[in-house]
Amino acid sequence: MKKWRNILMCVALSGAFISCVDLDIPPKNILTNEDIYNEGGITAYMVGLYNHLPMEDFNMGDDGARGGFYAWYSSKWTFGSTGELANNECGNSCVYGDKGYWKDAYQIIRQANVLIQDLPNYVGKLQGAEEWIAEAKFIRAYTYYALVKRYGGVPLLKEPQPISEDGSALNVARNSHEESVNLILEDLDYAMEYMTAKKVNGRANKYVAAALKTRVALYAGSIARYGELRNYVGKSGVMLTGIPAAKANDYFKQAYDAAREVEKGGYALNNGDDKRQAFYDVFDKATSSPESIFIREYSMNNYVHSWDKLMAPERMVGFSYGGRYFVPLDWVELFDGLPLDPNTGYLKTTDDDGNFVVYDSEHGIFDNAEPRLKASIMIPGDSYKGYTLDMRWGLINPSVDPSQKIKKEIPDDGKTTTSWDKICESFKVNGQSVAIRTTKRPNDGETYQNTGIAICGFDGPATSSSNMCTTGIYGVKWLQRNLSNGDSQLFRSTQPWIDIRYAEILLARAEAAVELAQNGVTSYSNTDMLEDAMACINKVRERAGADLVKSTAELADMTVPTNKRGTGKNSMIFAPTKGLQIVRVERYKELAVEHKLYWDLRRWFTADTQIREFRWRMLAPYLFASTAVVDAETGIPHGKYIFDTRVADSYGGEHGFDSKYYYEGIPDSERKVNPLLEQNDRY
Repeated sequence: MKKWRNILMCVALSGAFISCVDLDIPPKNILTNEDIYNEGGITAYMVGLYNHLPMEDFNMGDDGARGGFYAWYSSKWTFGSTGELANNECGNSCVYGDKGYWKDAYQIIRQANVLIQDLPNYVGKLQGAEEWIAEAKFIRAYTYYALVKRYGGVPLLKEPQPISEDGSALNVARNSHEESVNLILEDLDYAMEYMTAKKVNGRANKYVAAALKTRVALYAGSIARYGELRNYVGKSGVMLTGIPAAKANDYFKQAYDAAREVEKGGYALNNGDDKRQAFYDVFDKATSSPESIFIREYSMNNYVHSWDKLMAPERMVGFSYGGRYFVPLDWVELFDGLPLDPNTGYLKTTDDDGNFVVYDSEHGIFDNAEPRLKASIMIPGDSYKGYTLDMRWGLINPSVDPSQKIKKEIPDDGKTTTSWDKICESFKVNGQSVAIRTTKRPNDGETYQNTGIAICGFDGPATSSSNMCTTGIYGVKWLQRNLSNGDSQLFRSTQPWIDIRYAEILLARAEAAVELAQNGVTSYSNTDMLEDAMACINKVRERAGADLVKSTAELADMTVPTNKRGTGKNSMIFAPTKGLQIVRVERYKELAVEHKLYWDLRRWFTADTQIREFRWRMLAPYLFASTAVVDAETGIPHGKYIFDTRVADSYGGEHGFDSKYYYEGIPDSERKVNPLLEQNDRY
């Protein structure tokens, strides 16, 4: 591991990795010298490939390249497309279907193909040559998957293309979607057989290959089962997008088998008696966690990102940048332990008469929430980066005490909106408005009638004009919670990105098993599919502190959910059956803000319906001025609260997803130079 890290030091930063081996030089020109084919030379070359691997990390750009400061924009677009994250920088335009990637992919594939072609000549001469071939095939598979999940079938190049004078040798037609997937799986099978089991952070081994195969095969099974309406046969007669439905179960079996293979690698969930801390540690201690399967490391001497500066609340990073990481209420409501209305699935903040429930603290509504939620969002009253989170939408007039009934006036139906200056009309006692608030930024600290109590929380919520929370709920996953203000700077974050972790594999295994069971394969590999799926889901839920699945009957339920938001718990997540909805909801809870859910919606083909007319909803805490006591050290008031819920007033517009984005258009620049490239449907 030390040697691998030392080699990584050869990598320079300039917006993207540039290894000691210049990947822009045709690799044949480099590898003609046999001196390169030694352990040091091959290792350095391979590091260059890993550094260019299209891992969707903190710095992943929309074109698949790893960018610099502005790369986070693609993150918010992706996360905003799924309801797992909101961001005031993009408003209602967060749904972004085109995540293009092409040119860089084929450069990586060529580099890998050179090794795959030439290294057999060094078997017996170069120690570990067989393993290097397998590792090159893993890299090729990983890169092809980045293409295939975007475009469907792509040109499959298994060896370096010759360079002809007119360039015609480079013109290759697209293979079918199925052929493209099968090559990826073949490469991963080879990698699983010949790669070492040795674990080195940032480097693949045979179990990493098995984990990636799990992901790829699950994707292929979903495409076959749910994508028929998007299948497209080109003029050549090749099915460019789509996989025959009859192949679905075969791919789900491959996903299940690969997930079982990962078990042999000794990976485990990061458990602990303190379940909230255990979930924190998955990300805080990624390099040593038993849960990490494949990660990308960062260091000040190698490569960095800016997540802490961009995503922490403004006040916690010196009122510059920051405040770009908050989540919609709809996603929060997926978690157990919250008071929910059984009919709508929305937070129940009023009694049966429509009067607000009074809580004794700013965090009261979260007190019984599952620990995984508390480790995924910032809880008002808790300390982060040396600050106590102060989240208040405003104050309730001092003439109103908590014993008085406060009527909710604006319905929380996911549709009704209100203007900024009408907020105080949300609550009434005896027909009189009782809430007060300011239109100024919360950090202005405007106080009420010389009480010393700031009308709004120091951390929001706020309008879209400021880098402050609009939904009333800040996210915390990936943030270094104890990092000082001075260290929360641009290009100074070094926490690793976890590309694949064990929880994903457990949930993929469960999904494959439920898909098989609900489609006739109730037993496979001498295992009851639903029993195994329930065990996998419950492992994740037990670590999370969530309610367990009590019976396989829940997973066997093939009743079609309503698939309409506001129609009961989990109605934010669309699924063909209630049994599969359980699995999908668990993925939403566990894997949010990890670049997984966007691709889930695309492989499930639910994005256009699940996102349609979606509006961010917010949680708006109001403090009773009559009960407020200001903490002398923090300046933050404590007392009794009510919590209002409604469409976030700054973003009343509807979201949507154009169904053509299930498959993206082949870049025009590539089609101009390669006339054999057929375009996808609707482009």
